[in-house]
Amino acid sequence: MKTRSLSLVILTVAGLAACGDSKEHKLADSMATAKAAEQQRLTVQLAAQKDSLTRVVLQADDFIQHIDSSVSRVIGKTKKSTKKGTLDPLAQQIENRKAVMERVDALVARARATASQLKKSQEDNKVLSAQLANDEAMINDLNATIQHQSATIAALSTRVDSLNGVTRQMGETIATLEAQHNKAFYVISNEDELLKQGVIVHEGGANLLIAHPGRTIQIARTADASAFTAVDQRSSNVIQMPEGDHRWRIVSRQSLDYAAVDERDDNTFRGNLKITDPTKFWGPSRFLVVVE
Repeated sequence: MKTRSLSLVILTVAGLAACGDSKEHKLADSMATAKAAEQQRLTVQLAAQKDSLTRVVLQADDFIQHIDSSVSRVIGKTKKSTKKGTLDPLAQQIENRKAVMERVDALVARARATASQLKKSQEDNKVLSAQLANDEAMINDLNATIQHQSATIAALSTRVDSLNGVTRQMGETIATLEAQHNKAFYVISNEDELLKQGVIVHEGGANLLIAHPGRTIQIARTADASAFTAVDQRSSNVIQMPEGDHRWRIVSRQSLDYAAVDERDDNTFRGNLKITDPTKFWGPSRFLVVVE
């Protein structure tokens, strides 16, 4: 529109010039020249302002692109490719701002998600802390119980040791008592020797000058134990006779019914004395006297 107006002014001025140099013509020429100069000035000023605005838009676009790149690196989202050159700088800047706002929205959404996760994590940490506190209290209780049980076990161990000592002593005492209980004594010799040792005595019968009818041999009530040989009833089941071919007689209270010999005649025998039932054999007396 401005170009067409300028052309009409020039044509008018040219026509007036062709009609002569009147005052009107000169005034018109002066006005046309001034208007053309003003038009030229405005055109140059508009072009400069347009160039300045374009530079500002391009600088703003570069700044936005820089922010867009930084945001894209943060959220890990690639930028959408745009066809530059098809839009004017202002429209292109609007499109760029829309893309940046999309990335900013994505960044805000991601930040909100992270904040939500952090809040949930803090809540989980509170629950975990409470659970840890309960577990710690339980551990302390268990530790106290274990210490109490350890003290009880130590006391019981001391008591058991003491009881073991008593048991050993009792065992030794019982063994001693059993040994004493199962101890037996025997002596084997002829009648004269046993009379001299005071092991046997003559009792009863008539006291005639030459013979003593009815007299019997008995163990002395105060027999000297040193004259006897001690044995264990549980293990000494065979008593060796000094002379195997001599005849022997038991004058103490034991019975040959609970022993085995090579030859027996009533209460006399030959050979070694083999005890077959120690309990019954030694039951009447623990002192055995065998006389030749």
